[in-house]
Amino acid sequence: MRGATQFMLFMLLAAAVLITHAPSPTNAYSGQAQLKLNEAERALVTGSRNAIVRTGMSEAYFDRRFSLVKVVNQSADRRVIWKFSLNEYSTIVTDVIGYYTADGKRVDVHGAATSLRVTSDINKTISRKKADQIMQKCIGRFTNAGVEYRASPNGPARLVLAAEAVPRPEPEQQPTPVNPSKTQPPTDMDLIKPKGKRRPPIIVGAVDLQSGKCTKGELLAGPSVPMSH
Repeated sequence: MRGATQFMLFMLLAAAVLITHAPSPTNAYSGQAQLKLNEAERALVTGSRNAIVRTGMSEAYFDRRFSLVKVVNQSADRRVIWKFSLNEYSTIVTDVIGYYTADGKRVDVHGAATSLRVTSDINKTISRKKADQIMQKCIGRFTNAGVEYRASPNGPARLVLAAEAVPRPEPEQQPTPVNPSKTQPPTDMDLIKPKGKRRPPIIVGAVDLQSGKCTKGELLAGPSVPMSH
């Protein structure tokens, strides 16, 4: 009798251990349950997950770091939107899904996999405070900072902090006096020249959140056109 009681106690303890250490649902699939997807939407989510995983990252990494945000399944708009979270950072990855036809069958094309190209399991990142310091040193005072997961020309996709430099105020220019005696009538070229003041380029920076390296660049802006009253 005592042996049977010990056996039952052992089985209860074993069951308790199994329940305590049972794996919790992954981010991706717990998101599906919360959104209450239909069969077609679940198929889009599975296809999107598989396409991103095929770029290089492990399935376990994807399920741990990506959570489902939204699924759109319309005839002209099919998208799966994921949230990628790593340490203190998070960003949105949108997979726009197109298709082509081969042998009478529709084959989906996943924009996220195409744009990311190659991925890996990113684990270590610098702190946000450190990233802000590097950005400040790289481009000066900055604004519109945001985290992006983007393809890299040299290896797997990287997690970066992107921002724009705060533009410096331009000195006011005095109008050039015009001599009426030397005024020429406008030519055809004068009529087609764009009016407005040419804007200075926008200075942008991107801090690699793995290596801490900052890349600086310029975005060209069009001329500012005066508002008509």
